[in-house]
Amino acid sequence: MFEARNLSLSVGTKELLSDTSFRVGDTDHVGLVGLNGTGKSTLLRLISGTGSDSALISNGQFIKSAETTIGYLPQEISFEGDLEKTALHYALQANARLFELSGKITTMEHELALPEQDYESAAYHDLIERYSDAMHEFDHLGGYSMQSDAEKVLAGLGFSEIDFHKKVKSFSGGWQMRLHIAKLLLQNPTLLLLDEPTNHLDIDSLRWLENYLLNYEHSYMIVSHDRFFLDKLTTKTLEISFQRIEEYKGNYSRYEIDKAERFELMMGKYQNDKKKIAELQSFVNRFRAKATKARQAQSRLRQMEKLEKEMECPEEDLSRISFRFPKAQPSGREVMRLEGVGKSYPLPDGTTKQVLKGLDLEIMRGDRIAIVGSNGAGKTTFCKILADEIEFDGKLTVGHNVTLNYFAQHQTENLAPDKSIYKEMLDAAPTAEAQKKVRDILGCFLFSGDAIEKKIKVLSGGEKSRVALARILLQASNLLVMDEPTNHLDMRSKEMLIDSLENYDGTLLLVSHDRYFLDSLVNKVVALKNGSLQLYLGTYAEYLEKSEQEHEEEKRRECAALKAKSAATKAPEAKKPTGRAKAEKQKDPKKIAALEKEINRLEQDKERMETLMATEDFYRKSQNETAKVLEEYHALSEKLEKLFADWEAAGG
Repeated sequence: MFEARNLSLSVGTKELLSDTSFRVGDTDHVGLVGLNGTGKSTLLRLISGTGSDSALISNGQFIKSAETTIGYLPQEISFEGDLEKTALHYALQANARLFELSGKITTMEHELALPEQDYESAAYHDLIERYSDAMHEFDHLGGYSMQSDAEKVLAGLGFSEIDFHKKVKSFSGGWQMRLHIAKLLLQNPTLLLLDEPTNHLDIDSLRWLENYLLNYEHSYMIVSHDRFFLDKLTTKTLEISFQRIEEYKGNYSRYEIDKAERFELMMGKYQNDKKKIAELQSFVNRFRAKATKARQAQSRLRQMEKLEKEMECPEEDLSRISFRFPKAQPSGREVMRLEGVGKSYPLPDGTTKQVLKGLDLEIMRGDRIAIVGSNGAGKTTFCKILADEIEFDGKLTVGHNVTLNYFAQHQTENLAPDKSIYKEMLDAAPTAEAQKKVRDILGCFLFSGDAIEKKIKVLSGGEKSRVALARILLQASNLLVMDEPTNHLDMRSKEMLIDSLENYDGTLLLVSHDRYFLDSLVNKVVALKNGSLQLYLGTYAEYLEKSEQEHEEEKRRECAALKAKSAATKAPEAKKPTGRAKAEKQKDPKKIAALEKEINRLEQDKERMETLMATEDFYRKSQNETAKVLEEYHALSEKLEKLFADWEAAGG
C-alpha cells in the first residue's frame, strides 16, 4: 500500500500540486494522466525516491507499508557501470540477493575443489557450513529458475539468444531501455512505476508486455500517451489537473466519460448558485432600506455571502482547438509506384546489411496507410525512400502533380536554433492565411503567451519535436509521410492532430507505435518483416486481429513440430532417414533416446544429492565423507554437461 497525504509540490517557482492526496492499493492498476507539464514524471520520480533537489515537497508526506518495494522506469536512464556487462548478466542483477548468492556459491565451489584443501581443518568445516547455508537460501529464493526466468522476459521483449550474450553498450538507447524494463519486471516490486514504457517497444514486445502486466500480482502506476495501453491495463485513473489529483474508477476511456459528466454536474451547480445569488441580491436591493424587511434582507445577505464564498467555477481543460491543413491541388489517381525497391547499408567488416528488398507497392490517391514492423524492420528507411532522401535500388515512380510533405523522426535538426518559436513558425507559413493560424496551432502544442518567444536552442527535445510538428502542419501538400508524429504529444494535442488528419484530403502514410492514432486514421497497413512487404486492407485494428491469428497459427505449427520431434525421439523403432530427408539432416534417434534416458537418470541423482547436501545431517558426517560427496556432485554436473552436448550433436 502507498499513500500521499496533503501533498504540495513545486519545481523551481512553478507549483505543480497543492494540498492533494491519493492512495494506491496493493493490487491497484493505475493510469496517471494529465497535460504535459502538470508534473506526472516529477511525481513518479519523487515516489521512487530518485527526485532531485529541483523538485521540492513543501508540504505533505508519502506513507508506505513495510512490505512495499518500488521499481521505477524513467524516460531516460544511465547505464554507466553496466555497459561492459552482457544483457543476460544485467537482467540477472534484478534480484540483488540472488545475484550475490550465485557469485558466492561459485567462489565457494572453487575453494572446495582446491587440491590443497585440508579436509580436517576448522576452516574447511566452516566453508562447508557456509556453502550449505548459501545453497539452501539460493534454493528458497528461487535461484534455480533465475536464469530461465530472465531469458523468458528478455525473449518476450524481443531479445534473441544471441543478444543475451552481447554487451549492454552494443545496444541502441531503445534496446537498453528494454533491458531496464526486463530487470524491473524480474525484480517483481510491489509497486511498479512506469513512465512512458511503450516508447521503445514494437508491436510484438508491446503485446507481450501487456499480457505480462495483465497478470501482474502487485500494483502499478503508468504514465502513457497510448490510450489503448491504458484502456487494456488500468482499472483506476488519477488525473493531475490544476494542482490537484482527482481519482476516477475505470480505465482511460471510462475516465473521459466520467470527467465530462462530472464537469457538467459541477457546471450545472455553478449556474444554479449564480442564479440563486442573483435572486438574493435582488431581494436585498429591494428591501434593505425597509425597516419591516431589514432582518430578512440581512439574512439573505449572509446566505449570499456564504454562497459566493463556497461557489467555485469548475475549471475546464478539455477545450479543443481545431486546425485544418491548407488545401493543395489534387494529385493524379496513382500517387506512387514502387517496383523492386530495396536498400542495403555497408557494415564495418566490409559486408552489407539488406534492410529492404524487392518491394512492390501501388499508392493510390486517398490511401491512408500505416507502415508497421518491429524495431529495425526498415520503417524509417522506407519513409526516406518515399521522400527521396536516400539512394535506393529499384524503381519509384511519382504520379502526376504530387506534392509531398515529410515529417521525419529527427525533424528537429531542420529548426533554426537562434529563432524564436513564433518566428520559426511565421517563416514556415507559406501564405498570409496560414500566418493567421500560427498562434492557434502553437496553442494546440502547448505554446502560448510568452512561451512562443523562447529561442529554439533553449527548448527540450520534446518541445523541439512539437515545434517541428506544428511547423509542418502549415504547409500545403497532397501526400503526407509522417514518421512517429505523436512522440512527445499529450492526449489533447494528439486528438487535435487526429482531427486535422481526418479532414486531410490528400494521401497519408504513417509510422507510429500509437495504436489508437493509427486505428483512427488508416484504411490499409503495410507490414515490413525480414526486408519484405505485406499489404493488408482494412483498419489497423483489423490488421492486429489478422496478425494475432497468424501469430497463433505459427505457434500451433511450432508446437505441432515439437510434438512430432518429441514423438520421433521416443519411438522405440524409429526408421532411419533415407533419401532427401537424410541429406537434409542426419539424426540418430536410437542414440538420442539413450542419451535422454541417461540424462534423466543423472538429473534425478543430482537432485537427490542436492537434497542431501541441504540437510543438517550431511554436515555431521566426517570431512572426508562430505568432501567425497562434493567431488561426486561436481563430477556428475560435468558429466551432465557433456551428455547435453552429445544430445545436441546427435540431433536432439
